[in-house]
Amino acid sequence: METVKNLISFLACLALSVGLGYMISGSGGIFIAVLLIMALITSLLMLALSHTSIDISMGLSGNIVNKGDKLTARLDFNKKFFFPSTFIEVTLSVTPNIEGGDGSLAYRFICTGLRGDSIEIPLKAILCGGAEVSVDSISFTDYLGLFSMKKKTLPEKCKVKILPRIPDTGSQNEVLRSVSQNISFDDSDEESNETSSALTGVPGYEHRSYVPGDPLKRVNWKLSSKKDQLMVRLDEKVTSSSQIFRMDLPTSPTPDLISYTMMDITIEGSLAMLSMLIRSGYESEYNYFIDGKWEMAEIADEASLIQLQERLAGIMPYPDENRMVDHEINEKGKAMICFTSCTGQMTAQLTELMENCEGTLVVVKESGLGAVRNDMWTVSREFEFEKLT
Repeated sequence: METVKNLISFLACLALSVGLGYMISGSGGIFIAVLLIMALITSLLMLALSHTSIDISMGLSGNIVNKGDKLTARLDFNKKFFFPSTFIEVTLSVTPNIEGGDGSLAYRFICTGLRGDSIEIPLKAILCGGAEVSVDSISFTDYLGLFSMKKKTLPEKCKVKILPRIPDTGSQNEVLRSVSQNISFDDSDEESNETSSALTGVPGYEHRSYVPGDPLKRVNWKLSSKKDQLMVRLDEKVTSSSQIFRMDLPTSPTPDLISYTMMDITIEGSLAMLSMLIRSGYESEYNYFIDGKWEMAEIADEASLIQLQERLAGIMPYPDENRMVDHEINEKGKAMICFTSCTGQMTAQLTELMENCEGTLVVVKESGLGAVRNDMWTVSREFEFEKLT
């Protein structure tokens, strides 16, 4: 629209110069008309030269950043001629977990350097996971603003990993009790060694009252309910202390800030759960899809949790054809918990997941989903877990 206005204005000036030459001064009108035509020719020549002789590349200030950090996209313009370029307008495209640092992703300037120039575009990482920054369009406009040409060859897109946070949620007893009941000892054990040995041939466990700081994996919930106080086993052996995690991040039909926010809460919620389990003495196996394949990480301590945190910095929504795990993740029949970023608008994806996943299901509280199965929990933005009923 702007170029149309400029073209109308130019034609009006040209008509005015012709009228001036016809009605007042022939030489003066011709001189103005010639100047306008020469300016047009020069502007068009510089437009063609700028379009064909300027190469553009893009890079980022880093390939991994913390959530909430700022970064910059640097655009380098390599110019092969002496004169200033025509107007160059660059528009960037980013995934929803990145935003423009100054609220804009479109920039317009003239390359005046002898051999080129560069600009730095501020960006901010707002949500965790893999992100992409690409050049959506590059257009050249002549000096008079009459004509423009688009660059067909665009710089390669850049990828950046945004580290999720490991929330410190403290100890949430309700969800830990639910999990530990699934993955801890067999609470059919009674307090006497003799009873246990007679029934199983394996020595039983001595018990004492719970002391703050004791691992919850050693709590005998059945015995505790009978005695009306928490009782812990003195023997540290765990018969089944491993929890199976599965991460489900389906691609939203309309990838936007909301869907990426659901993914962000889902990822950090799972890390919060892992952190609580580690502090309680449990190990976990964490299954997720990244870089075109399913991977499994064994989480036994803080070091392995940090390694997983760094790995999840590059995770992105799963393609539909790769949502289902391509290997057996629960051969030993351990307790399973699945974190999913499905929302109320993704009923088909949720149905497919429930058909292929047994165990506890955790969804985001703001997802709009209700209780569609018995063992279902929500995780909020503050990473508080609540059972759906």
